[in-house]
Amino acid sequence: MRTVDRILATSDVHGENKKLLKLLEKTAYEPDKDLLVVCGDLVDRGEENLATLTTCIDLRKKGAIILKGNHEQFLEACLKEMIINDTTSSENINLWVGHNGGASTYDEIKNLSQKKLINILNYVRSLPTYFTSGKYIFSHAGANTRIPIEKNSEDDLVWMEDRFPYCPAYKNKIMVFGHVPTWLLYSYDKKFKKKNAKIWYDKDWNDKIGIDCGGVFGGRLAAIELPSYREFYE
Repeated sequence: MRTVDRILATSDVHGENKKLLKLLEKTAYEPDKDLLVVCGDLVDRGEENLATLTTCIDLRKKGAIILKGNHEQFLEACLKEMIINDTTSSENINLWVGHNGGASTYDEIKNLSQKKLINILNYVRSLPTYFTSGKYIFSHAGANTRIPIEKNSEDDLVWMEDRFPYCPAYKNKIMVFGHVPTWLLYSYDKKFKKKNAKIWYDKDWNDKIGIDCGGVFGGRLAAIELPSYREFYE
């Protein structure tokens, strides 16, 4: 792996492309010097989903690691139905649109050509579910830490086990994850309300960092710099 000056990690962009670009500007991200990890949930709920995907495609070409979240899992399943069954309405699609935050993404892709839909599907399919660098492990939603990280299924890594925040992770490792807005994690300092949401650190086990500060839910898009633990917000 190439030598980098620092690692920057963010998560849960949720179709807020302008926020992502402003956040990266705040971090002074330099692709040639830094390693950027985006921990999933690129799309849904926000209004700039295709723009976010385009940005992440470009970032990956420049060396960033883009991980899959549960909303990419939703998108992948629905794209398959749209392509294979040539439909824009099914139980799966309607659930995604009506209940799982997919309405804005659906509106952006429903009239795209089959070729463009296939390109998006291939990109989403190509996203890894975790990444390791030194003592850090990155995933969208933690892991089933009772088994080695490489033994985890996709669902283990894009959906959070109820026990995950409360239990030790992996020995001598630190897990960096998103998925759950930090104010919903245990032992979060409630004085930091949504608009001032902060990155969460597991102070019991010192082996987990939650970086989803709920930007699309009235919070902030966050990034953490490693190993300095410097925080950035947009």
